[in-house]
Amino acid sequence: MAGYRDTLNLPRTDFPMKADLPGREPERLRWWAERGEYQRLREQKRGRPLLILHDGPPYSNAHIHMGTASNKVWKDAVVRSSSLLGFDSPYVPGWDNHGMPIEIQVTKEFREKKLQPDRIELRRRCREYAAEWVAVQRAEFERLGIWGEWSKPYLTMEHAFEAEIVRTFAGLAEAGFVQRGMRSIHWCPTDRTALAEAEIEYQDIPSPSIHVAFPLREDAQGVFAGLSPAVEAVAWTTTPWTLPANLGLMVDPEAPYVVVRHGDRHLLIAAPRLEAVEKVLGSALPEVRRVAGRELLGVLFEAPWGNASRVVDGTPFVSMQDGTGLVHTAPGHGKEDFAVGLREGLGVVNPVDDAGRFELGAEPFVGRSVLDVDADVITWLGERGRLLASGTLTHSYPHCWRCRRPVIFRATRQWFMMIDHHDHRERAMTEVERVKWEPEGARNRIRDAVRLRPDWCLSRQRSWGVGIPALYCESCNAALLEPRVMKRAAELTREHGSDAWFEQPVEAFLPSGFRCPQCEAAGPFRKETDILDVWFDSGSTHRAIQVTHPEFGEAWQRAVREAGRIVYFEGPDQHRGWFNSSLMVGVGLTGHAPYTDVLTHGWVLDRDGRAMHKSLGNVIAPDSIIVRYGADIVRWWALATDWRNDVRVGDEILQRVADAYRKVRNTFRFLLGNLDDFRPEHAVPFARLTPVDRAFASHLAARLERMREDYRNFLFHRVTDALLDVCTVDLSAVFLDVAKNRLYTLAADDPARRSAQTVLWRALHDLAVAASPILVFTAEEVWQSHPGLVATCESVHLSEWPEHTREAVHEGPAGDDWAFLLEIRGIVNAAIEPLRAAKTLATTQEAEVTLTAAPPTIARLAQLGGELLGFLLVARAELIEDLDATDVRVEVQKTSLPRCERCWTHRPDVDDTPGQAALCSRCNRVLAARS
Repeated sequence: MAGYRDTLNLPRTDFPMKADLPGREPERLRWWAERGEYQRLREQKRGRPLLILHDGPPYSNAHIHMGTASNKVWKDAVVRSSSLLGFDSPYVPGWDNHGMPIEIQVTKEFREKKLQPDRIELRRRCREYAAEWVAVQRAEFERLGIWGEWSKPYLTMEHAFEAEIVRTFAGLAEAGFVQRGMRSIHWCPTDRTALAEAEIEYQDIPSPSIHVAFPLREDAQGVFAGLSPAVEAVAWTTTPWTLPANLGLMVDPEAPYVVVRHGDRHLLIAAPRLEAVEKVLGSALPEVRRVAGRELLGVLFEAPWGNASRVVDGTPFVSMQDGTGLVHTAPGHGKEDFAVGLREGLGVVNPVDDAGRFELGAEPFVGRSVLDVDADVITWLGERGRLLASGTLTHSYPHCWRCRRPVIFRATRQWFMMIDHHDHRERAMTEVERVKWEPEGARNRIRDAVRLRPDWCLSRQRSWGVGIPALYCESCNAALLEPRVMKRAAELTREHGSDAWFEQPVEAFLPSGFRCPQCEAAGPFRKETDILDVWFDSGSTHRAIQVTHPEFGEAWQRAVREAGRIVYFEGPDQHRGWFNSSLMVGVGLTGHAPYTDVLTHGWVLDRDGRAMHKSLGNVIAPDSIIVRYGADIVRWWALATDWRNDVRVGDEILQRVADAYRKVRNTFRFLLGNLDDFRPEHAVPFARLTPVDRAFASHLAARLERMREDYRNFLFHRVTDALLDVCTVDLSAVFLDVAKNRLYTLAADDPARRSAQTVLWRALHDLAVAASPILVFTAEEVWQSHPGLVATCESVHLSEWPEHTREAVHEGPAGDDWAFLLEIRGIVNAAIEPLRAAKTLATTQEAEVTLTAAPPTIARLAQLGGELLGFLLVARAELIEDLDATDVRVEVQKTSLPRCERCWTHRPDVDDTPGQAALCSRCNRVLAARS
């Protein structure tokens, strides 16, 4: 063939084998931007059925990591594939701007400069800091090929957005959901603020495990009459620092309790816990008296700090699986303790300040941090004869999600959203069942999160956030949520931003002639200084974005009216976070969840399945991958994984991704090279394709239809698997191999060559379209490399899923002819291989085969005619019917036919006359036509 090279149709294309993605991708970004491609896509899809993905806002305070990168890539694939399938799928990216991490960093900046900013100065710098990081992250997300409204994202610190947050709060307040009260809540002593459940992470840490004696103080009912020495109740705790706040001992009224002898002491414990307590104390505890738990109610014991500790009904919080059956109760330092204390009238003692330090009432530890004092408290108890046993227990303990430090329970007055107001919890649970959750197991997570969640603590004792538009009457100290004040706060916030609440005097918010509704005083009034929980910001985004982005708001409302899909797509922590807060706000104000579909992806881990932390040295920055491989490799990595599970990333994994990418790229290059002289008008109708081409076209169409369905279900990993398989197996390993001779050696316009090119054209077009949500840069590079593709649509990202894939499936022959042909080819190759291994044959082209099979099989093969040789890549094939055959038998021998020097096939029509060119008649005709 080498001597006739200039007479062959060899592949020609400017599409390079070497991708150089790090160099070419930025050029493509500029090309898209200059042409306004995303805006053109939006115009093109206007009025189509809607699928809206609402962006869960990342926090604007650092470079993106692999978790945020993969999250954005998955979302981008949802939006792009939905547009591809004919939906109007607008995407407005957003950022969460308020909150403690930014405030802490900015405070650190001021401290390093030895400056003490006032609240307004601090807030202004926080706003600047957030804006700086929005710009950084925006560029990083765009570099990944993410399309969206980058010129006008939503920002929770934007004035109009903040105003809608205020209006949302006002709507819930006016509906009776918001109340101020004292609760024992999670408190971060490091950051000095209240925390919501969504801001808590749990870590296993060692804690003290102590058994403490509470001597009998008053036994009005004579439950322990006649016992000497006096009885001491035994309580177990893992938080010795809470003992100064003890006000009671919880018991189970239905459980039996026993007085036992321990040396010269009488101890009271629950009967079911006797054996366990004996092991802790290291001795047998003979029973002296048995009493019912109900008889103990009202008995007073003496707490370690000398106050009375009353026995109360602890239902349902008293366990017989651990402890002693008597539960140390400090309403100021525990959620269940507070609930029982409120029910039983115990009151609240909380001798701990906002920095977690003891105050008066906790002598001799005043001024000490409660997180550092346990060992000294234990020693102090021992010196006073109150310590019965001491050990260590490793258990799960709450930590602040921001500073990663332990938190405490602390009773304070806060603003709460009442979750059970107006049957809100039940209505939210109903909505959970209406929404589609993927994976389905996520439904159980959100069920538990809603069923078990406490009232939502909305207030934070910080500076950088949206102020709570509440007033206090200085005359009676009443906390007021006045609708007119909240409305005015929203108006001023829209005009000046949330700084207005802190900058302007209270009179700016008061209606004319306003008086306190509690005491009728005309003033003075003071403004609330707390800010809203940032989870309230994010929980309000579905409302605020519809106001700040009117066109997006119209699309959202049309989706609601026309049963469109509204999708949320975030990680598993958002069942307690954004999914939950959005549900609470949505159901509270409209009665409905703000979403129809919730997709929950897994965590991004290192190659060994560990979380990534700087301390472990296993953090991989997306930028480092992009610089080395390109953004399309990051995208392929993310989309080749099943997002429903945890995903891993590491050098070896990325190298495998790069190898897979190269195979796909090379296939596209081969397709482009063999279609250099092909234009869509050259395409052969499906019915006139050769039998092999028609079988492969139907097979390809079927695979594309499965990809379409996988895109519809957001199963991107299946699409990437199929794309790689089609390129490396269906095309490179088989069809391109068997079509190569026709493509290279026939006349350019030969019907058999055009038939093969038609199939390749469909493959090029359809696979570029299918790859476009995944390999956004490469798919566009492929598209722009063939004028025929550009003629159909100027950008691959403005195209839609090809409908001819369905037509080919419907027009194709019954059954899977391609699978049948592959099976026959495999049987023939298996028969040839021993001869190749023995070097009897150099290639399959030297083989003559005889196939013996049942008549139906022979009939199907006979339909291929002369194309059978080209498909099997053999010199001659004889078909023999055998009525009794149950399988296909193959006999192989080396051909004696001469080989054509141009097409390298062994044919009976090769001119083997000495001194003449050894060419087959087909090649002679082609050469004659060229001369």
